[in-house]
Amino acid sequence: MQLDRRFEIASPLRQGVSVILYPITETLLMPRDLAYWASERLQSLSELANEVDRLRDEETDNAQSLLLINQLRSDNENLRNLLNIKTNAFPESRAGEVRASLKDGLARKVLINLGLDQGVSVGDPVINSDGVIGQVSRVFPLTAEIRLLSDEQLFVPVFLPRSGVRGITQGSGQADEFRVRYVNLAAEIQEGDEVVTSGLDGLYPAGLPVGRVSVVVPAAQGQFPTVVAVPAASVARYKEVLVILRNAGGETTPKAVSQRP
Repeated sequence: MQLDRRFEIASPLRQGVSVILYPITETLLMPRDLAYWASERLQSLSELANEVDRLRDEETDNAQSLLLINQLRSDNENLRNLLNIKTNAFPESRAGEVRASLKDGLARKVLINLGLDQGVSVGDPVINSDGVIGQVSRVFPLTAEIRLLSDEQLFVPVFLPRSGVRGITQGSGQADEFRVRYVNLAAEIQEGDEVVTSGLDGLYPAGLPVGRVSVVVPAAQGQFPTVVAVPAASVARYKEVLVILRNAGGETTPKAVSQRP
């Protein structure tokens, strides 16, 4: 040992042994290294999964915010158009909001937050910035029922500008649909034709958008053609409405109806 420490006689032997033992040492350490690698891998995967969840939640929040912003922008645009119509065309009117859809299998009605206290009366026309919504069918002190165009009990005299045909709407009982009845048997009505109020009933001012023709079934012998249309305005899209007050002492004929482009 003294000679080895002084002259390092066994140094080559130790080096040789270390070379021989190196693969064995590395093999013995392999489970430890594999455990370290697996732990780091699992931690990375966990962090990646958490990041994906965070980004997914953030994307959901952003989508909800964008949807809310678009809805608010749409509502604000509708309110501006309603105020413009009220100021320029129907000064004797009241702006309100649809509060509920009435559950009635035989009727299509909604409830608004305007009533007798705001000057609303039965028969008052109801519109929004897109066109005709319906008509007041029942009124209470603070609320009123609105019969929609799709209700079978609502009739509105209308005019089809392209063909020059007059008729009367009647709801089909189906949501967002009505029929144009008693049109000229020889009328050339086409899908997409605009339907507007004729003003002949003295309730709805002439020229208000009512809807567009969606289906035309030619007349059979001695019968009127079947004309189905889709309303221009919908309470599902906009909750704000305008009630034209017929008993407020003003005319219901508009000065200039402002329509959505």
